[in-house]
Amino acid sequence: MNTLSALLKKEVLLEWRQKHALAGVILYVLATVFVCYLGFQRIESVKTWGVLLWITGVFTAFNAMQRSFSSETTGTQLYLYTLADPRLIILAKAIYNALFVAVLNLISVSFFMLFFGMDVLESVDWMQFLLGLFLGSTGLGLALTFVAGIAFKSEGGVGLVAILGFPIIMPLLITIVRHSTAALEGASATANGLNLMVLLVLNVVSFVLSYVLFPYLWRE
Repeated sequence: MNTLSALLKKEVLLEWRQKHALAGVILYVLATVFVCYLGFQRIESVKTWGVLLWITGVFTAFNAMQRSFSSETTGTQLYLYTLADPRLIILAKAIYNALFVAVLNLISVSFFMLFFGMDVLESVDWMQFLLGLFLGSTGLGLALTFVAGIAFKSEGGVGLVAILGFPIIMPLLITIVRHSTAALEGASATANGLNLMVLLVLNVVSFVLSYVLFPYLWRE
């Protein structure tokens, strides 16, 4: 636990030292929401509201994951290899990235409510919606962290993250949109329970695959 805490602290400190990159991601979220506002002005359908939210969320997650491994030099990677178990390294990165994407999506929701108002959200079940938002965000963070690791080790760059990432997150994205739409429409927790369960399972699967497979990738 001490090693994991130190690795999580490292991720936070690296992010804080690169304030311009953090500000750039938040500005990206704001600019995307503003473009949606220019195109729609007013949203009268909760389905449209939810879909636009997750379009913003997915591309924000891809944008944030680009720096997950590329911000560290090869020397830093080798140094970490001698200090910590690779499973702890991927665990720290996955936890940090999952929470980071969740915070960015909460900021995105705030911007949507600021620009489009609250009229369309009269029937929303906030408990369901926020829980689905959190699980969807963490799922994106967990899956894309491992994809970013593959892209970094193969020197494929940003393009490889997109090529590998979209097919992997497609089942997650479909489930996120279904769950969010049902929560925004005020569906009961029982009716929407299956979507929530699938989100939870996809989170667990992404985490387990990263935890098991990353040491082989790291060794290369």
